[in-house]
Amino acid sequence: MDPYASALTHWDEFDRTGDTGRLVLAVDLLRVAYKTAEVPEDRYRCGNDLGLALSRLYDQTYDLDLLRESIDLLRGGLGVESTSDGRAYNLALALQKHGMMTDDLPALDESIALMREVSDCAAVAEDMRARVLSALSTALQDRYELASDAEALAESVVKARASLVITPEDHPRRGPHLAHLGLALRMTYESTGDPEALEEAVEVGRAAVRAIDDDVPSKDIEMGTLSLALRVKYEAYGDPAALDESILWLRRAIAFLPEDHGRQAPHHSNLSLALWTRYERTGDLAVLNEAVDAARTAVARTDPGTSDHRLYRNNLGLALWSLHERDPLSGALDEAIDHFRAVLATTGESRTFFHQTAANLAVALRARYLRRGSATDLRDAISAGELADRAAAETHVDRQRYLSLLGTLHQDSHHRHSVPADLEKAVSHFRDAVAATPADHPDHALFQLNLGTALVERWRAGHRADGSRLSAARDILHEAAGSPTAPPRIRVAAARTAGDAAAEVRDWPGAVRSYETGVAQLPQVAPGHLDLADRGRELGRFLGLASDAAAAAFHCGDPGGALQLLEDGRGLLLGTVLDDVPLLAELRRREPELADAFVWTRHRLDRAGPDPVGMPRPQDLESDDRHTAGAEWDRLIERIRAIPGFGEFLRQEPVAELIDDVDDTPVIVLNTSRLRCDAVVLRSGAAVHVPLPLLEHDTVRARAGDLRRAIDAATDSSEAGRTAAERRFGETFDAVCRWLFLAVVEPVLAVCGPVDRVHWLPTGALTALPLHAAAEREPGDFLERAVSSYTATLRGLRAPVPARTSPESVLIVSGEQDLRAAEREADVLEHLLGADHQVLRPGPATVRTVLDALPACSTAHIALHGYSDPDNPLSGCLELTDGDLDVPAISRLRLTAMRLAYLSACDTAAPDDGWADEPVHLAAAFRAAGCRHVIATLWPAEDDSAAEVALDFYADGLPEDPAVAINRAQRRRRAAAPASPLSWGPYEHWGVLG
Repeated sequence: MDPYASALTHWDEFDRTGDTGRLVLAVDLLRVAYKTAEVPEDRYRCGNDLGLALSRLYDQTYDLDLLRESIDLLRGGLGVESTSDGRAYNLALALQKHGMMTDDLPALDESIALMREVSDCAAVAEDMRARVLSALSTALQDRYELASDAEALAESVVKARASLVITPEDHPRRGPHLAHLGLALRMTYESTGDPEALEEAVEVGRAAVRAIDDDVPSKDIEMGTLSLALRVKYEAYGDPAALDESILWLRRAIAFLPEDHGRQAPHHSNLSLALWTRYERTGDLAVLNEAVDAARTAVARTDPGTSDHRLYRNNLGLALWSLHERDPLSGALDEAIDHFRAVLATTGESRTFFHQTAANLAVALRARYLRRGSATDLRDAISAGELADRAAAETHVDRQRYLSLLGTLHQDSHHRHSVPADLEKAVSHFRDAVAATPADHPDHALFQLNLGTALVERWRAGHRADGSRLSAARDILHEAAGSPTAPPRIRVAAARTAGDAAAEVRDWPGAVRSYETGVAQLPQVAPGHLDLADRGRELGRFLGLASDAAAAAFHCGDPGGALQLLEDGRGLLLGTVLDDVPLLAELRRREPELADAFVWTRHRLDRAGPDPVGMPRPQDLESDDRHTAGAEWDRLIERIRAIPGFGEFLRQEPVAELIDDVDDTPVIVLNTSRLRCDAVVLRSGAAVHVPLPLLEHDTVRARAGDLRRAIDAATDSSEAGRTAAERRFGETFDAVCRWLFLAVVEPVLAVCGPVDRVHWLPTGALTALPLHAAAEREPGDFLERAVSSYTATLRGLRAPVPARTSPESVLIVSGEQDLRAAEREADVLEHLLGADHQVLRPGPATVRTVLDALPACSTAHIALHGYSDPDNPLSGCLELTDGDLDVPAISRLRLTAMRLAYLSACDTAAPDDGWADEPVHLAAAFRAAGCRHVIATLWPAEDDSAAEVALDFYADGLPEDPAVAINRAQRRRRAAAPASPLSWGPYEHWGVLG
């Protein structure tokens, strides 16, 4: 076969399969045919086909050299009949590609002129005319992007519609032509804000994907086009399902192409942008890391001299800026700024992404200013923000964001320079942003939050006598807090700011209304599909909100309302064990498929190991994506609650019902807030409010800090300095315990009288203090008066329904060579308990063996190294022979068969001040998993004394009442060494009532 015929065969095979190697062979063979052609007509034909093949190969590789060679060949092959025979059109396509990749506007205009000439030619067949009109639409879109030519964009819609009029419904090119219209409509929305254009863009995008068979090698283009429209729809209306679907189509487009295909780069860049958008809504760090990786892939796969490369660097910079927000020491911020500056330096202001890059630079410079305090960064940020606002068209959908950004930057300038004019500029820009944004736009609430915050600040600065100004600010903040389309954290932030403003003027009913709105939305800030660390980070933004809300309710004389706010706004991170769903057994009987779907979806959200044994996998749960699972979870709960009798499925019990559960043993709820501090005594179904005037929020934090520093000094000191450090700890411990009795215990006892048992429910920094060891006369003497227990929430006092178990078994875990006292402790316990109970002692104690053994045992005694990290509370762990058993892994277990867990390790109940509303220590993890009683330590316990306390605890075998047993062991140790509170003070009982 001659080279030309062979080339055509390979080309046909490429069209059929998308195999780039076939097209490379076709190009090589066409080169041979072109060079060896002797007849001018053959050389002309071979040169034109080679130029067209090179242009097609460019589409696969994005190699500009191939494109330039293609243009030279196609231009040289033009003749008299070129307008009607397709050759002029082929040259126009190559020029269009070159124009966009190199910002060559003359080349793009030449392409447009050629396409107009071809589409107007009477001799052109209708099939070809439709194709040319659709291509002309894309070239006009490119002109809009390159030169901000709004008239070209409007004409692109007209040409795309004209193409579809003459394209039959069953024509193989109808899908691409629909996609081109979808692109034009999506750009029209971005340019004008026309919601009908966006809705049609999505509909047309779906039609384009449906119109193309799955075996068409270029179908990824239509998938990508639909994805872009869906992401913009999310940005316009805040619909998470649209964003999820956008990401899904991009993943499909990437999987559809060979790994080395040229279009992998744009798909990866768009995926990065969609993932970044998801991260901005959810705070999911894994999503952000994937966004950075996808952006780097896109940048690495494009020619640095191309326009696409600059666009992809902009998207990479955006992801890196967010990465800096999570890890300020990563160096990502400086890299992001470098990317933005480089893009702006090589991009003309007429490019549509120029103003986006300028705004991104302003945001990144502001972040660096806030971190380093450089006036130069703030000045440059304002300049970049003004550049973005100036470069964007009045009607562009992003312009209101630039206005709000400028407002924020001028507010920063006011904070630095105290110039009133800066604050006035900020207010003006925020007002303009709010006015320019539809009320149902997801950013509208953000702009209102910014405006309301600035107005409150202006009121504080000089208008305190004018209550109407503050009322106006609060009204704006309330509206933002009630926005159905805004991200949850924006709504909560607006509600809290409004509540703070009300509290400042002592409008306590107004403060309660605002705070209550924020507390009600806290669960949405940290939905179950997020990783625990990400959920904790999101909730950490609003630390103390529930306590402030409760304090405002106390000011209103409503202790019941205060308790409800505390219950609704705390303990959301680990939650409670889901196997104890009262209606689940009934759901299995009545709707077994829904029950299976519930268990499966919960499993996917938990990431809790292997699939539930024997559970058929529901057919509609195909995606492993946790965000999709989160949306499925919400829909599933709605379906279950719609069943008669299941309206309360998974709803928290009202506080009034929880109070009714409390018997004669008092439960003391302690609330600390900067607004006031209070206690509520719950007893025999009644609640009594006890103001705590001697307890101050800042003092609590200071005392907790003093105690922690003394603990650290004592445990970290060398042998030579240990005695002095322990003495200083004893002095600090004595002072803290005496203060606790005067400020907390004594006022409570004055109301409830003498007690021999009490459950403490502390909040804030009180969670770090040993209430059980309060001192009336001597450190720890409250241990002699009452047995203490702890709980994080009232609902945590309810015992889960115990799982069916075999005869009581005890798991003993030890094994660290440097904990010889712990090993002896384990040996003695095995001997002590082995006569009456089945004792399991895995060896070696690996993470897997312990995880497998825990759910089946009724008691677990764990004598190992324990660690806690104040900077990352979720990393708290028990050290096993092959790794760490951490808080997330434990909390995901189902330990409803476990009655007791004794954690003979360090810091197993040590809270973190920054996560005080969310106990995430090891004790809380065991409780969340369903264990009814946990013995844990507030600070590191000495090895020898820990063994003695444990043996005292088990002196009579497995205790009927673990709280009484640990109190007895502490009292014995205190009697033996009263001056050594390090050895007897840290033990706490966390558990249920009764």
